[in-house]
Amino acid sequence: MCLYRFTSPMTVPLDSVLPRSRTIIFLSFSLVSILLFRAYVLTRRYWKIGQITILHELPKLGKPRQGGRLIDGTVVIAGGSIAGLLTAQICSTHFTRVLIVEPDTMLSTSATPFEEPGAPATASEGKNRKIFNPRPRVMQYTSGHNFQVLTLWALKELFPDIEVEALKVDPQAIVHADSKVYIGNKHLKPPLAHYKGDLPKHLNVGRPTYETLLRRLVKRDCDNVEFFSGFVTGYQLDGKAGPQGTGASRIESVTIRSKDGLETIEPAILLVDCTGSAQAGLKWITNSTNPCKIAKDVYNPKICYTTCIFDVEPSLMDKLQIPGGYANARTIFTRNSHPRMKHDPRSLYIIKREHNTLHVACGGYDVFDRPKCINDIRTVIAKFAGPDPVPAYVYQLLDILEDHCEESAAYLDARCAPFSFVKYHGVADQLPNNFIAIGDSLMILNPIRGQGCIKAMIGAATLNGLLRSCKPVSNLLSSGVSLPENFGKRFWESQNKRTYSFWTTTKAADYNWDTTIPVEGESLKDGAFVRWYNRTLLDVAFKNEDVAATLYDITMLITPACYAIRPGIAIRVLWMGLKNYLGLEL
Repeated sequence: MCLYRFTSPMTVPLDSVLPRSRTIIFLSFSLVSILLFRAYVLTRRYWKIGQITILHELPKLGKPRQGGRLIDGTVVIAGGSIAGLLTAQICSTHFTRVLIVEPDTMLSTSATPFEEPGAPATASEGKNRKIFNPRPRVMQYTSGHNFQVLTLWALKELFPDIEVEALKVDPQAIVHADSKVYIGNKHLKPPLAHYKGDLPKHLNVGRPTYETLLRRLVKRDCDNVEFFSGFVTGYQLDGKAGPQGTGASRIESVTIRSKDGLETIEPAILLVDCTGSAQAGLKWITNSTNPCKIAKDVYNPKICYTTCIFDVEPSLMDKLQIPGGYANARTIFTRNSHPRMKHDPRSLYIIKREHNTLHVACGGYDVFDRPKCINDIRTVIAKFAGPDPVPAYVYQLLDILEDHCEESAAYLDARCAPFSFVKYHGVADQLPNNFIAIGDSLMILNPIRGQGCIKAMIGAATLNGLLRSCKPVSNLLSSGVSLPENFGKRFWESQNKRTYSFWTTTKAADYNWDTTIPVEGESLKDGAFVRWYNRTLLDVAFKNEDVAATLYDITMLITPACYAIRPGIAIRVLWMGLKNYLGLEL
């Protein structure tokens, strides 16, 4: 009898199943780990973007307060310029009353001279006409301004019809954000391929137009915003203080002096310093019953520039051989000094503005060029170091201006005051919990980078996000309500996270020039690594369009600045730095 060992064809030996099971388990575990890590990275990135930018705040701007009920109280805003107007719009959606106190009488009445936004006040005196600055407290009022893409994104949330209103002033008030930038003698091309030929748009108007447009829209849309001509001279505390007289002090009322010298006391639930370069908040705190010492960093890169303004009949430029034609141009040419060319601190900007005007701005670090005619502008260009980067159409444009527009030209000289940063965030526990500062009243930056106006927008958006998340508390000393005790501290911390990099990167760049007077206790060697990284990043961007696109987005503030140190870019920068060091690239 034969015994057969039966083996089912479906049976698999155990020793072959176990390794396969381990492999599947390992692969499954690896896949889950990768997915979880990626989810963590994305979550972390989203959180970080919310911490250091206002991109997540944009959808909340201009929206009614949750529940629809406004906080009962008056917000006093000292200063009615750009920061004050943006802050007023934000506060109008959260509080029952907003009072803007502004020294310039014309800004607090309906009889504003800017019924045509942006129209300059002029006085013709034959050759080289004079343009009077109607805002003497704002040195750059008649100077060129640049607005990042983020500005327009935020404005569209605050005022949904901003594009329509801007285009009423000038058909080219909203254009694709191409600044025609040359760094030294190299053209930093816009990332057209990255955006498939359709660059994001930005607001491209002068300061008078932007500010006047904001004021009109605030007056039109915000019924609870009032204007008063005068000064905020101080405040009164409610008498309650935290441990050791710090931490929980609260402003109960504000002293306002009219233009006639009469003083009134205005109860206030929030006081906002938007006084710009006056930085009046420092004086109020110093003179209060609960003063504290606030650090203030100051440095001076000795920025000087001249803005040359020409009235240009558009038909004169019909033969100008500029790509796309003069009629479709907005920014004609931009040339910034290259950080490697330390003997060449000059910059040049040519921008077409509303009302058929053209601005040519020349300036730089401790330069003494003061153009008073077209030939002087040519002399400035001739001083640029290296191969001439200026396109032929720029020389052609200067020839046309010389032949037809020089008689009516205006030349406005300006010397920037030292730049400063008031470090309120460092003593937040010692400040009244309902006092904040926004815009230049907090930080004055080098205007070459055009970050002044967007800094005010960031502060206003930060305030909006904080107000939407906070609930007022009952005030035991009155029948009303007040803001939470940690309101001020939370604001200072959040705003500082979003604006501090402006100060550090700009200061580091300005320390590149030997003529800069540094912050007390610092030297021009400070920030050396930041300067090295940024100039090497430029070298990479000239050769790599993906890196150039990231740099473009960072410049337009629609991507966090920390993206410049992401691994893919950082490796390229380090490799380029090594090649530069070995003399293989420069």
